[in-house]
Amino acid sequence: MNGRASGPFIWVGLPAYNEEVTIPALFPRFREVFPGKEARYCILLYNDGCTDRTVEETLAWRDRLNVEVIGRDENMGLGQGLRSLIAHVVRHGKPEDVLFMMDCDDTHHPRQLAAMLAAFEAGHDVVIASRYRSGARIAGVALHRRLLSLGAAVLLKLIHPCRGVLDYTCGYRGYRVELLQRAVARYGDALVRERGFACMVELLLKLNRVGARMCETPIDLRYDLKRGASKMDVGGNTLRLLRKLVSWRIRGLQ
Repeated sequence: MNGRASGPFIWVGLPAYNEEVTIPALFPRFREVFPGKEARYCILLYNDGCTDRTVEETLAWRDRLNVEVIGRDENMGLGQGLRSLIAHVVRHGKPEDVLFMMDCDDTHHPRQLAAMLAAFEAGHDVVIASRYRSGARIAGVALHRRLLSLGAAVLLKLIHPCRGVLDYTCGYRGYRVELLQRAVARYGDALVRERGFACMVELLLKLNRVGARMCETPIDLRYDLKRGASKMDVGGNTLRLLRKLVSWRIRGLQ
């Protein structure tokens, strides 16, 4: 991807809440992938009511990377960040563009974008960096978290099967903008209703309903590089997600 001058325009969406300590570590990794400002990309950080220097640390990279910050002063959760990033790219992007979503805590490495982009060039609409594909590497994740994630994945596959998908909850994904535009035309503001962790599954299932062609590439998940404690209540989020799975199955996902 270094110096990429052709192909789709690349948007990289980063939902962020108080990540000032990770920006100085993550953004040099973007420089490895996008060595200059001339390449066709934009790193789009969503400010989810940050109370630290996340925004300032991000904007300090504007002379070295194509960076933009959107968002608000109020903390609204992952769902609002996902909605806002999709809305921005649907409004300003072109159908052939690609939106990649990454965690902003330095657990996802930008170098994996190249393999994911190759999957788009092969004709897919959604590409997921998956924990359950051959070649995946997971470092620094406690065993109970891995078991919870695996259990949720098995239940999701049984209750809401999506062809080509094993990892329904990983936040490292790419979406073809034409697909997002089609989904917004169908669902409007209801494309993402969930506030928290379940929004990732909700979006995936709705994209499946509009005919998305999905695939996965193996992830290199580096929780051993994470600075500070996780902001996510993994157990609580998993239980809430499982309750929603049953609800979605009973009433149908609209």
